[in-house]
Amino acid sequence: MPDYSDQCDVSVAQYTLGQKCTPELLDEVRALANGAPVRATGPTYPSTFDLRPRRINLHSNADGIIVSINCG
Repeated sequence: MPDYSDQCDVSVAQYTLGQKCTPELLDEVRALANGAPVRATGPTYPSTFDLRPRRINLHSNADGIIVSINCG
């Protein structure tokens, strides 16, 4: 059975849905997640396909509005 103790907690970032993605917002989520890695992804952000279970990904649309959140 996989060990998910390393998994991120997206609940700390749920409040960001619908907000504009800014560097300040990323820092705020990082602080709420006890320093877990946080990154913005979307059509205007370059990103890699590496999997990091502790990382919180904030996915934005073309206008920079956060539309979904996941771990990885």
